[in-house]
Amino acid sequence: MSKETIGPKIKRFRQKRKLTQDELAASLGYSGKSVISHIEKGDADMTYEKILLLLRTYMLDANELFDIREIDKRIDDWRMERRKGKKVAIYIHGMHGSAKEADDYSYLSEEYDVLGLDYQDGNPWELEQTIRSEFEKLTKNYKEVMVIANSIGAFYAYEYLSECPFKHAFFISPIASMHQIIFNIMMREGIGVKDLEEKRFISCKDGTMLSFDFYRHVSNDKDAWEVPTDVLYGSGDELVYIENIADFLADHPKAKLTVKHGAGHYFHTPKEREFIKEWILASLGPRD
Repeated sequence: MSKETIGPKIKRFRQKRKLTQDELAASLGYSGKSVISHIEKGDADMTYEKILLLLRTYMLDANELFDIREIDKRIDDWRMERRKGKKVAIYIHGMHGSAKEADDYSYLSEEYDVLGLDYQDGNPWELEQTIRSEFEKLTKNYKEVMVIANSIGAFYAYEYLSECPFKHAFFISPIASMHQIIFNIMMREGIGVKDLEEKRFISCKDGTMLSFDFYRHVSNDKDAWEVPTDVLYGSGDELVYIENIADFLADHPKAKLTVKHGAGHYFHTPKEREFIKEWILASLGPRD
């Protein structure tokens, strides 16, 4: 923050409230008025915590004292500094999901910062840059990164983030074969491969958009995912075939499967969520 704006504003605020330097110092937890004097002269700065305390104590609007852009930068710098030496768990939601679902994993918060990667539903081939940039922003400065990904979120992880420095991954009902998903849609809609090749893009009745280039990519692509990964699959999954899960495991030797008998694609009941919690915590213990 620049001394041309902050110091004088602090002084004007103090004088307007008829506070002495000693009184303002005491309310902010400073040792004495000399600190306030240096701040007002521009010889000292205020930490993020002290700024928040000032705003809360005196019920201030930040605009009264500070350049909001500068405050935002200070907050970002403070957050980046706090991340050093810490671990983070990134949650990537499935289709029609939300980054707020990361709150379901708050039981990891003693050891990890738990953050949700936010993206809007869209055509998978158009989301690569969004997924990458959001991931880079969320993980910057952390010493260790873990990912928890649900359904198509797992596809985005192993397809678009395979070069990222993950320590471990948890895939819940992962789309283990995007090719199979697209093929099933084509069969349901009566769309042949030649039809898709000729038109390049076809919009289905439910609004799903198919792309021939993307279909060809996922039909032949071998991802570079080498992260130790725990996979959770429901025996009653109606979207993902167990054969696709088996192929994924064969292609990724560091992946390990757990089957929840009776569960479908969506783990949403309290018992199923508790199962996910126990599954993750057990895996985070000693591993072979």
